[in-house]
Amino acid sequence: MNKEEILAKAQAEKRDEREVFLSDKSIRWTFLALLLLTVIFTVIKEFRDQHSPDLIATFCLSVCVGHIYHYVKTKDKSNLIIGICSCVVGAGSAVQFFIGY
Repeated sequence: MNKEEILAKAQAEKRDEREVFLSDKSIRWTFLALLLLTVIFTVIKEFRDQHSPDLIATFCLSVCVGHIYHYVKTKDKSNLIIGICSCVVGAGSAVQFFIGY
């Protein structure tokens, strides 16, 4: 494949590297905001003697979905491990929420 063919193929994909980069960055900021808000709300609820398994489940299951998706696309085992661990914690927290802990 020569240089012109590679360029034509890249242009045909209509996938702008800058858009992909910005999308990845925005997802990282979304996860960071989700983490910080979960921590803040959990701490406040604990000081009020309220438990927050719903917040923990929401955060952990969101992380689980993101890492499992990343694993499926890249086969990076660290993503699988993080996905499974966050799924276990998230599922446990969801169970606590539903039984009324």
